[in-house]
Amino acid sequence: MTEEAAAPAPERQRVFFALWPDDRVASALDASARRIHAQTGGRLMRRDGLHLTLAFLGEQPAERVAALQRLAAALAAEAFELDLSCAGAWQRGRIVWGGPEVTPPALAELAAGLTDALRADGFEVERRPFAAHVTLVRNGRQPPPRAIDPPVRWPVRDFALMRSRLGAEGARYEVIGRWPLSSPAVDTLPVGRSDG
Repeated sequence: MTEEAAAPAPERQRVFFALWPDDRVASALDASARRIHAQTGGRLMRRDGLHLTLAFLGEQPAERVAALQRLAAALAAEAFELDLSCAGAWQRGRIVWGGPEVTPPALAELAAGLTDALRADGFEVERRPFAAHVTLVRNGRQPPPRAIDPPVRWPVRDFALMRSRLGAEGARYEVIGRWPLSSPAVDTLPVGRSDG
């Protein structure tokens, strides 16, 4: 895990687990968001806030945030590739998002494993099914295109615990910690052998 330098943490913190993009992916997401925003109108999400939420936990006392860090460090999950190629809207266009055509199994397993671990430790987690998406625009006025062209390829190698601070200009995010995902296991057999 890596720790990020930040101001002293408040007594209660608004926190969530997320996939947080590196600069290259954030730039590609921002470019896609700008193209979609030109068609939908509304409020474009800031480049420095684009992310994919894995589990939202809301306000938590500081000691529970430490428990979240321990929980994340104990979680075993695999790295994967995420292709964001589809766009859509929820809540009558208020949330315009980008997502994969099919959720990679490793992403679904990461989200489910995280949710199970959180519930086992007494955390309240949303009951609705996980939907892999990145919010690109809020309050869209027109439907988005169906495809993100070109698709955004995101090599996911870690996940993060984030702190959200709400202000007049919207939410600002800080990384509390990051945890690496393991390389996918490769099923190999010694040379000259087969299963059959």
